Amino acid sequence: MGPQEQRKANRSPLRRWRLRLGRRLCRWGEALAPSPQPPPPAPPSTPKPVAAKAPTGPELNRPRAPRTPLLTPSAATRQLPGVREPLSVEQAVRGRDLTVLRRETADTLAALGAAHALVASARFTQLQEVRQQVERGQATEEDLATMAADYLGWQGDQVRLFDALSMVLAMRVPPARALDLIDPSVRPAAQAHLSSLTVEYQRRLLDHQFGGETAATEGNG
Repeated sequence: MGPQEQRKANRSPLRRWRLRLGRRLCRWGEALAPSPQPPPPAPPSTPKPVAAKAPTGPELNRPRAPRTPLLTPSAATRQLPGVREPLSVEQAVRGRDLTVLRRETADTLAALGAAHALVASARFTQLQEVRQQVERGQATEEDLATMAADYLGWQGDQVRLFDALSMVLAMRVPPARALDLIDPSVRPAAQAHLSSLTVEYQRRLLDHQFGGETAATEGNG
């Protein structure tokens, strides 16, 4: 047997093994291939418009059903923060448990304190930048003093916020509403006092809002 015939004899088992391996890989690929998806369903046919029938005499005299106003909020829409009516102090005290009021107060103070801490941290960074500008001669000592006073004001308010949060969290309140803990003989006086407190809070809120707007207008003027 010559050398060429010997090489062909050695290659034939390898060739057969490669062919077998290639066929097996093809079968595996066909088995793993995703099945063809069914075609999308045909769109539903649009019904043809039907011409409105002219109302007859009895139909003209029939009273119309009242229309629902378009701007009336639904039950689900009333739960949105921008649509629902604000909860007054009197409604909160009358309808909510003291433990719920304490938790809501603590959550609000914690959120306000976190936001205040972010602003105070940003003010401190600006104070450091102004101090460096003063050292380089790019800012005056008055600018540094103004920035320092602003930062100290934010820091003092932040301390008071977290003190109030600690006080609220340490309060012990029974699981009941406030009016349920008052003797029935003095309950009418307590309700009148609650109404006056609500009015005073609304008065202060409006005074603060419009007073701040008036001061800002005069400052811009």
